[in-house]
Amino acid sequence: MKAPRPGIGDNGGPPLDDPAPQTPPPAYAPRPYDAACSRCLHWKPPTEREEFDYRAWKGGYGRRVKEPSGYCHHIRHRPGGPVASGGTMGRSFCYNFERKPDPEPERGRAFVTIWQGDKIAWQGREGEEPAEFRQGELDL
Repeated sequence: MKAPRPGIGDNGGPPLDDPAPQTPPPAYAPRPYDAACSRCLHWKPPTEREEFDYRAWKGGYGRRVKEPSGYCHHIRHRPGGPVASGGTMGRSFCYNFERKPDPEPERGRAFVTIWQGDKIAWQGREGEEPAEFRQGELDL
């Protein structure tokens, strides 16, 4: 049995790149249960006007409009496949899903009651009180 002949430009030296993986990527890779473009970090949503027009048409008002589509620069249709870009619906999904971070809960917005003597001087949310009741701004 003869050794394979080197290809054009091959001088018979050691390989320059890492050897290719012997196992192909899996044909199916599990995605998170709620993977959808609308919940992905990469997805840019459609304009509010497009969404409003579509909801109005679904409700029976206005002219027929297509379902609004956003845009993504990181679409991957198969595991280990190339990354592409294009328009996608919010319910679409791909193998490059990255969940958006959860929004931080709003803090420091407690309900406050300020008393002067036996009468309520002010009620409202913390941080919205009038200047005369803010301790940091008082001249003491």
